[in-house]
Amino acid sequence: MKRIVFLFALFCALTAGIAAQQIKASPFEGRWVWDGKGEDDPEFSELIFFGNIMLGKFSEELPIFTGSSFTQTNRKITFADGDYEWEYRLSGNILNITDDYDDRYNYTKAAMVKSPLEGIWKVTGGEDYDPDADYFLVFAGEIMAVGDEDEYIGYEVEFSGKTFFPTRDSFGEKRSGKPTAEESVEYRLSGRTLTIIDSDGDELRLTKVY
Repeated sequence: MKRIVFLFALFCALTAGIAAQQIKASPFEGRWVWDGKGEDDPEFSELIFFGNIMLGKFSEELPIFTGSSFTQTNRKITFADGDYEWEYRLSGNILNITDDYDDRYNYTKAAMVKSPLEGIWKVTGGEDYDPDADYFLVFAGEIMAVGDEDEYIGYEVEFSGKTFFPTRDSFGEKRSGKPTAEESVEYRLSGRTLTIIDSDGDELRLTKVY
């Protein structure tokens, strides 16, 4: 939980509150994996589209997801900061992306498990809650991401009972033993209300918005 609280504190320090956007599914909803072809590697080896958020995985060596909210038109995906956009072609289970460097990559639709907390959750109360800022937790498949409406960062988590924890240790290696008490996050779920509790008993309350 310490890591999650730290991430929220970081975004609170770096970003101002922004108005909520409408969240809805896009034609790309789900998980997409690069087919490995092309002269150069893409920025992301894997893409997860969930609502109005895209999360991209850098590589197996650096298993961190980073992402942004986006809008989508007939041929283009425009990311929240407005500095760059992708052109796309979608044909069945193949998503062709032309990035902002005019490099083209194909991604194939892949299976995706459903998280026990699947959804986009807005922070609405608890320790250090700021009613003038919008912050979110995203649970999509095996990924948990945290951010505001523009920027997200996330990693894989595993669930056990009413707790979840990162699947890798602080060195980035796959976990071989049990997580520490500080790494395990307890949660309570009641309808569209989620409460997460850290090892000190501090609570963060969230409401499901997608």
